[in-house]
Amino acid sequence: MKNALAATRAALTWLVVTASLVTAGLVAAVPADAATKTYTASALAGVHASPAATAAVLGTLAKGNHVLPTAAAKAGWLPIRYAGTTGYVATTVVKADKKAAAAVTTGPAGKKAATLTVNLRAAASLSANIVAVAKKAAVLKVTGVTSAAFTQVTYDGKPSWVYSEFLTASTDTTPDVVATYSTIAGLALRETAAVTAKNQGTIKTGAKVGGTGTHSGSYSQVIYKGKVGWVITGYLKAVKGTTAALVLPIRKSTRYAMTADTVIRADANAASDKVATLAAAAAVRTTGTTRNDFTQIIWDGATKWVATIALSTTVPRADGFIDLGSSSLNKLEPNGKAAVLALRAAFPQIKTIYGWRASSAYSSDHPNGRATDNMIPDYKKNKALGDAVAAWAIAHGKELHITYLIWRQRSYTISRGSWKNMADRGSDTANHMNHVHISFEPS
Repeated sequence: MKNALAATRAALTWLVVTASLVTAGLVAAVPADAATKTYTASALAGVHASPAATAAVLGTLAKGNHVLPTAAAKAGWLPIRYAGTTGYVATTVVKADKKAAAAVTTGPAGKKAATLTVNLRAAASLSANIVAVAKKAAVLKVTGVTSAAFTQVTYDGKPSWVYSEFLTASTDTTPDVVATYSTIAGLALRETAAVTAKNQGTIKTGAKVGGTGTHSGSYSQVIYKGKVGWVITGYLKAVKGTTAALVLPIRKSTRYAMTADTVIRADANAASDKVATLAAAAAVRTTGTTRNDFTQIIWDGATKWVATIALSTTVPRADGFIDLGSSSLNKLEPNGKAAVLALRAAFPQIKTIYGWRASSAYSSDHPNGRATDNMIPDYKKNKALGDAVAAWAIAHGKELHITYLIWRQRSYTISRGSWKNMADRGSDTANHMNHVHISFEPS
């Protein structure tokens, strides 16, 4: 009986509040055609504080978001309703809707607090079913989408709608902290997930930071002393008791991509899915684990794999230049240089390697910097070493971007996958009896 009376009182209170709001004009019905025109973002777009690409960014629009203009577009910029003010989005990334959208993005996603006990409804209407009730001061997650006088919220993982006047005006866009980490090195707190991003301050070794569970490449998003930023993932150690899914891999060493488009794979094999690529000289943090000629790296808050032969312990120049000790080798394209480094590591017995030369009687690979001649010491007694070099080149053909190799009067094309005999060219050098020739794809 008491519960029934309480429910009745709550319903009467709601009716009284609603009636007073209608009288005050706050809950007046909004005509369906109030928004005469809306636009849809055709790509990820920034919302700027003024009509200029260099202006402060108020927020972002995801592809497919609808927006409500406050005036006609001018000089390449569309003014829109955003975060209680006017924002500007470039006209190149929005398209007018044929029919005005009922729900539009009018601010950033984040959190708002209820200013009194509120009903959460299944649709943006006072007549829609009530799916839940949130108490005064309850923190609700808003999506940034509104429809007439209602704001869309996420509650218990499901979307619902709240009358906007019952929520705080400002939106807290600070991400939720899902885990705590201790730094194992001094870290720069970057504004974005890039080494070139502005440093908001240095975090000392042993400091505690909050993790948001968001990662990008080699970086993780954290909150430190009220600032949201990005730090290198491999230097964050989860505090005791952290949920296993939120424990991050720890860096053991740093390696560098030797060439552009170095492939990151989901697993330790060349047939595994391609996750991303690295620019030449890009740094990656490794876990110290290797498998099947692949090295495990830290990427997007988890572990991925890169072919070991594609990584260097020293920093190559970003333009692909690697000093290999001779003009002949230094004139090689990046694919050839990467292979020379890998071959030297695998076969320290190989002391002499030739690369670029001005002319060649058989192909343009040497003059184009796309071939190496790997000389076999004491070749007449050391056929086994040449066989091993050839087998190694075949095994790593795809990773090293090899097109074909020649050894002992036979050629092996990677795409063909078999050896083919060659005509006698008249000498041990011409017949490749004393060296393994390797040609590469253009870099």
